[in-house]
Amino acid sequence: EAEIIRLTEDFAREKIDKLWWKIPNVSVAKIQDEGDSHWNWENLVQHYNHKILHECVAILSSESYLEGAMIYQFNAKSNLEPNKGSVYIGWLASAPHNRNWLVNQTFYKGVGSVLLYWAVRESYSAGLGGRISLESLPTISTIQFYENKGFVRTDSTQSANDLVDYELPETAALAWLKREGDLP
Repeated sequence: EAEIIRLTEDFAREKIDKLWWKIPNVSVAKIQDEGDSHWNWENLVQHYNHKILHECVAILSSESYLEGAMIYQFNAKSNLEPNKGSVYIGWLASAPHNRNWLVNQTFYKGVGSVLLYWAVRESYSAGLGGRISLESLPTISTIQFYENKGFVRTDSTQSANDLVDYELPETAALAWLKREGDLP
């Protein structure tokens, strides 16, 4: 059992920054290979939590662990349909103990998918057609994750950084909402 909650600065500090990367039997080098291991969630939440059109959310398990976190905003523009809006996900992470390539047994599978779906529902509810845009870490597993969800590469900022630009088009978002039973 888990629920999506509003991510506060205190939760970010105590349940992410102080806990997530303390993984027994995992080397510092392996942790540093994770593209999000340096993110300071308390600072991110402090910066974005009080801004209009931004949301900070997390998945809280019944054991009181944060299983994943996400920060997104509602004022993005679609790269695929420039005259349309999109929800932009700036930060999305599953807790390291849920990453099967880091630990032998994951506690909660699908955390990233649940958070992503939350953003799709929020985008649809806001009249943005379920469109989601984001910049992905360039790892094979991350790229496959987004492409399996129906995201399309847009690479609008590719030359500026090593991230991969993606957008979930409205057609893919609506299909996902229908598969989950949120649309007829």
